[in-house]
Amino acid sequence: MEIPEAGAFGKLERSADGRLTRWHPLVAHLIDVSACFLRLCRCRGIRRALEHAAGRALTNRDTARLAVLVFLHDLGKANCGFQAKRFLRGEAPRHWPMPCGHGPEAIDLLTDLDLVAHRALLAHLPLAAMIGWGDAVEALLFASFSHHGWPLGDRSQQNVAVWRAVKDANGCVIYDPDPILAEIARSLANFLPEAFAQGGPDLPDAPRFVHTFAGLVQFADWLGSDTRFFAFAEPGEDRTRTAYRCADDAVLALGLDAEANTLRARTTHAGLAAIIGEGNTPYPIQTALADPALASLVILESETGSGKTEAALWRYVQLFQAGEVDSLYFALPTRVAATQLCKRVERVAKRLWPNDTPVVVRALPGYVSAEGQEPQSLPHFRVLWPDDPSDAQAHRRWAAEAPKRFLAAPIAVGTIDQALLGGLQVRHAHMRHALLSRALLVVDEVHASDAYMQTLLEGLLDGHLACGGHVLLLSATLGARARASYLCIGSSAPVSTPSFDDACGAPYPAVSDVHRHRPVAATGRTKQVAWEAIDMIDDAATVARLALDAAAGDCKVLVIRNLVRTAIETQEALEAQCGEPAWLFDLNGAPTLHHSRFSRQDRPALDDRVEALLGKKSPAGPRVLVGTQTLEQSLDIDADLLITDLCPMDVLLQRIGRLHRHDRPDRPSAHRTARVIVLIPKDGDLAPLLSRMQHGLGPIKDGDGIYPDLRIIACTLEQICSRPQIAIPADNRSLVEAATHPERLGAFDKLGDSWQAHARGMIGNAGAKRAHGHLQRLHFDQSFRNQQFDPNVESSTRLGLRDRLVLFEPAPAGPFGAPLRALAIPSWLTDKDLNPDAAPEVICADAQSVQFRLGTRCYRYDRFGLRVIDPD
Repeated sequence: MEIPEAGAFGKLERSADGRLTRWHPLVAHLIDVSACFLRLCRCRGIRRALEHAAGRALTNRDTARLAVLVFLHDLGKANCGFQAKRFLRGEAPRHWPMPCGHGPEAIDLLTDLDLVAHRALLAHLPLAAMIGWGDAVEALLFASFSHHGWPLGDRSQQNVAVWRAVKDANGCVIYDPDPILAEIARSLANFLPEAFAQGGPDLPDAPRFVHTFAGLVQFADWLGSDTRFFAFAEPGEDRTRTAYRCADDAVLALGLDAEANTLRARTTHAGLAAIIGEGNTPYPIQTALADPALASLVILESETGSGKTEAALWRYVQLFQAGEVDSLYFALPTRVAATQLCKRVERVAKRLWPNDTPVVVRALPGYVSAEGQEPQSLPHFRVLWPDDPSDAQAHRRWAAEAPKRFLAAPIAVGTIDQALLGGLQVRHAHMRHALLSRALLVVDEVHASDAYMQTLLEGLLDGHLACGGHVLLLSATLGARARASYLCIGSSAPVSTPSFDDACGAPYPAVSDVHRHRPVAATGRTKQVAWEAIDMIDDAATVARLALDAAAGDCKVLVIRNLVRTAIETQEALEAQCGEPAWLFDLNGAPTLHHSRFSRQDRPALDDRVEALLGKKSPAGPRVLVGTQTLEQSLDIDADLLITDLCPMDVLLQRIGRLHRHDRPDRPSAHRTARVIVLIPKDGDLAPLLSRMQHGLGPIKDGDGIYPDLRIIACTLEQICSRPQIAIPADNRSLVEAATHPERLGAFDKLGDSWQAHARGMIGNAGAKRAHGHLQRLHFDQSFRNQQFDPNVESSTRLGLRDRLVLFEPAPAGPFGAPLRALAIPSWLTDKDLNPDAAPEVICADAQSVQFRLGTRCYRYDRFGLRVIDPD
């Protein structure tokens, strides 16, 4: 098949050998994408986002005029250099120019008006009419040209020849952009006549509106380019008719229009019981979030295990039913937490909507699922779903097929990273931002964010709220300064931190918004916790003996260490001392522990095993489980005794939340009161940690670390030593403020040179992170065109080195019976200059372990997880 020389293609399809099999006319593609945009504007959530960003309602004439600008998004594809892509590389006739792109080329065409040829080409387009739509046209058209995912910059080398006709050796024209632009203009007038009617207000020119429009153009182009929804045009087809039908099918299949698919109407039949379960009494925090007077940004603070997840889902149902949101994105700090929560959300969705349940996407790259199915990746960014569904079912899962689409899902559960990418200077950030604007964004464990992530989150929330989005921030206990900062988003007023006394006196549990800080009754499950500090953090054998002595009294013991290395040492000490192997946590009969360095196949099985042996319905009897921070959240653990390394107070309270989580009649009599043993350095002396991190406490060379701020650690230790027993949740607020409030941390300026230097270092490090975050984020209140960035330079949602994902093919058997297919290795455990294409080389493998080499380093993966080893 060949493209007529006089014709212009918008999309091509080739066979495996490179042969051209089908082509889609440029004008047809322009119609497709414009039709998508118009259909998206009929979705209530998207329309609301545009109108909030614009600061006024949009008329049908407004959207028609915006659709004109969308129609022109691929105007640049008419240039000869782009059309040269019809030929394979190196096979183009010599008269054709070198292949090129189309975005910057379109900008050249419209801005380089000194060229007579350009003026002649532009004479075909209705530019004079468009100029009458207001000063925003230029910025909006620039945003449309930037539909590949980032604001295009000014070009340094214009290729004028690409807009000149291509002629053969005899001077005969074989391709000319001129008639193509004339055809585009005719089709534009026929397709969108309302846009060119006289009158009407100027198009909105607010920067936030331009940013949101840019994201919708990117999404419309992505959707309009998918051949599952928009098949290539047939000869003689009237695309102006079929494109609307295709766009409607696409929007409905993806669940983007909650009114059209009756999902919102059917929500009226669902109650809170569908979320918390029939026969259960709702907690006060759950009913409090149904208050229609709450503002767009709400902060819920309540103790671990008090039903915050269910409260968030009920908030979503209330807002969804009222038409305030069209989707839900539940953002968690870790993959494990997201995986666990996704299962719960899937069950709730099925109870809320038993028929035609909306798709729930597990938005985790590498762990993606939709409707409980996990896809297999195929070439060209396609996937294969395992149950071979019908086309209609497959289309429902479209949002799960690529990370950039996750936020198009009706309901998605993932990490905070996927949301933050909507406010970061990365490719297609604007598309994520526009899709997220439809949603209730729930951010769990918001207190876990560092200064860099908090800066990114505040920027994201500023853009989200300005588009009419809703936000719910969840925290066990949020420090007063952080709470005040979040509640000031969107306001020009400076952040005012309450005094220490006022902060301690703030109600808890509480629901806060910009209007008030409202107390909420506790769940009724107050627990007394006895804690003590023991200076045995360096003695794994003693830690193991403490755990085994408690297990001998029929106790379920949870041991949480700050480092994987010390967790493994503790597990090895347990096994050396334990005379009853049945007491130890195991998976498929193999004693093990729980941390982040297990494979993607073993980790879910470990999570399930944790809940089976220490969860709400776990069998009676002793058990000892060792792990790291992976045990702090999301997993339903109900231990009798907690042995934990010293850590910041808010983290410690999170760990304490794993104690006495449920009312268990079989609780050992010696542990009717929850008990915590906190492991601290010898004599409680933290001074040596000022210069060298140990057990995750203190800074490393660059000022970062696991828990680098020893001021917070010292304040936490002081509270443990001065208060032998605490009440949860009554004491949560005062405990956190005593360890994190600026007034308390400021006291370290008077404790000698070393502590003063440490305080300056922590303040400076936090300031540097905030400054870096400010530079990396998108600023939605500033001009779209002025926010240019290099899409090839990666900006991260979290500072620090990223894990290296290694894939094993063929996959050897792992220590628990599952094949070892994918394993994440922390970057600091790999060679500094490791080749990005390096693959693991299996050295030996048996039923107990797999040894492999990656670069110059050797590793063992066994029942203890991943460790670096010396080569034999």
